[in-house]
Amino acid sequence: MTCKLASFIPAILLASCATAPAPAPGMACGITGASDWSAWVNAMPGPNARPALIATGKVTVPSGGWTFAWRDLRVMESYPVQVVAELEAIPPAGGASQAFVSHDIRGEWPVDPPVGAFTVRCGDMVLARVSPVETAH
Repeated sequence: MTCKLASFIPAILLASCATAPAPAPGMACGITGASDWSAWVNAMPGPNARPALIATGKVTVPSGGWTFAWRDLRVMESYPVQVVAELEAIPPAGGASQAFVSHDIRGEWPVDPPVGAFTVRCGDMVLARVSPVETAH
């Protein structure tokens, strides 16, 4: 009985650290959910102050070990400007826990107010659109 149990335990440990699943074909983003997005422009006065667009939100991925990076920020020419940011979800290189995990995301970019809308994209998905974007003076 001890030999059977000893061979069973490593199988359980390996199953809990399996490689994270790749994003679905055509999706190009491993994020399975997004919520609680907000965006505002911090234009508070002060020494060396520069207005900045600040965005926060939550994303959910299918396993542990994911990291995130802001890749592209596009400012569309209109009045007020429309800002689109690209969030890259980077899957774990090795084994990872197989449970949905939520991450807090934050980005900050210099921008001149006013900003009409802020959109977060990941691959071909729109994760969030915040409109209007308030300015704090």
